[in-house]
Amino acid sequence: MRVERVAAEVVRPLRQKVLRPHQTMADQVYDGDDAPGAAHFAAYDDGGRVIGIASITPEPHPRAPAVGDWRIRGMATDPEGGRGVGAGAALLSACLGRARAAGGVRVWCNARSPVRGFYEREGFAVEGDEFELEGIGPHLLMSWRVG
Repeated sequence: MRVERVAAEVVRPLRQKVLRPHQTMADQVYDGDDAPGAAHFAAYDDGGRVIGIASITPEPHPRAPAVGDWRIRGMATDPEGGRGVGAGAALLSACLGRARAAGGVRVWCNARSPVRGFYEREGFAVEGDEFELEGIGPHLLMSWRVG
């Protein structure tokens, strides 16, 4: 498996397949995808197939905005070969490295509730109560401090 920085277009098919199958491909264009500083990463299996994706962009924290905030969005691993092979951890590491290199001080995300344990194992902390993203499901605001 390898992780590479890619264009936003590369991550959108897996975004749709895993995160938002009920939406169109056009809906997979997220605010911030083309923002200055935004970065998109894909994990590839040995055959060159995308098995995981993640995006990160400078974006203020929704509850306590501060200079140096970054947001992870659209992180997903393909259930057909992308799970249990370290793709998620490698993608998260790439995102955190991007934020760190750009002077980021905090990384946050709206994590789907079922993946809470993954983010906690990687050093993220839950902030507040679970909430529902309409049409998507239960989420938790989570954050990680650079350092």
